[in-house]
Amino acid sequence: MKRKILLLLTVLLMFGTLNNVAFAEDSSPEDEESTDAESTEELPEENSVANKVDKLSIENAVKLATESDRKILELEDGINKAKDARRQGKNAREQAETLMALPLREVSAMGVDITDNYVDKLLAKNDYYTKYADAQISQLEKGKDQLAKGIEIETKALYYNVLVAEKTVEINQANLNKANEQLRVENLKFDSGTATKAEVLNAQLAVQKSKTDLDSAKDDLNISRLDLFNRLNLPLDSETVLTDKELTYIPTVKIDLNEAIEKAKADRPEILTAQNNLELQKIETHVYQAYYTANLWQHKSAAQKLESAELDVPQAYKDVELDVRKAYMNLVKAERALVNMDKTVELSKEASRVNQLLYENGMVTSLDVLNADTDLANAEIGRYQLLAAYNISKLAFDGSNIIGTATVAPADDIAEAE
Repeated sequence: MKRKILLLLTVLLMFGTLNNVAFAEDSSPEDEESTDAESTEELPEENSVANKVDKLSIENAVKLATESDRKILELEDGINKAKDARRQGKNAREQAETLMALPLREVSAMGVDITDNYVDKLLAKNDYYTKYADAQISQLEKGKDQLAKGIEIETKALYYNVLVAEKTVEINQANLNKANEQLRVENLKFDSGTATKAEVLNAQLAVQKSKTDLDSAKDDLNISRLDLFNRLNLPLDSETVLTDKELTYIPTVKIDLNEAIEKAKADRPEILTAQNNLELQKIETHVYQAYYTANLWQHKSAAQKLESAELDVPQAYKDVELDVRKAYMNLVKAERALVNMDKTVELSKEASRVNQLLYENGMVTSLDVLNADTDLANAEIGRYQLLAAYNISKLAFDGSNIIGTATVAPADDIAEAE
């Protein structure tokens, strides 16, 4: 009996050193070797499938990223260990109940010292270890959902980065075509004596700048594709084509903030952890105060721990609500920037059109036309960047019932052009 309880405590202490997300990392060498062996066997098969990916939707990208993430497997392993600990906790409870129900003489005749580790026996009898394992299982499952949501947001952000880079290449190519056409016109006018050498030079400089911008955009595209393929465990030289080109925009007026807050309060792992800790602390405090007298520090410490656990629950609710509201404000901020950029694009298009008309009537120089075209190209690129940033903020808000904004990379990295 004593050995079994000590074994149980050893297992439970091992679980107690881990948090609700990284719980599965404490595995034995044999488990690590078996896990590594399994992963080694599975990776070639995953890679062989990945090598055949010619077209990639955003949902398939998320699936590939999730399937290739080792932390998911570690969490699943942790859940299985917690289930084993639960079975041991149940056995310990049954044995403690049986032992304490026997007359003291029979217990002594069995050669068992019931006073040895009596607090642990009381905890087992009050089902502490079973409930502890149940708490770990539920928190690990929440942690798995949290990790999956984080992988989804990260993968989609990388996918959007590639789309932004592709759009930037497309816009810069169009701008280069305009610059080349303007240079052709200036050369013709110069040959006919209606344009100066300075105007030709300005057109040549515009072409050179457009080429530089296009080359830089192509380099950025290659880098963003490498980042995405690396996350998906695809070959880095893959020619995979992204199929989901359109980015959507859902106005924030269609979003119910209060509904999102209530959903987060029901689903967020921080609240589950606080509630589980409170339930376990109630049992522990009951046992310690039953065993130790009121003048001992163990009795007082247990009371303080219970008070702290009671305060942690409302604080967890408040922190989660704050997190959701921040995610919503970030979304509103991204939407405002996008709306303003829409207006900028509209004005830039009109400025480009008017300058072209004025140029054709000899009222402005070619430099004015080139500058207007460049401003329009920059506005269009910036608009697409902000649209991607809005979508990432929307992902963060939609996932705020599972994952906090502190664990989501800010969308500002995509909106550098603002």
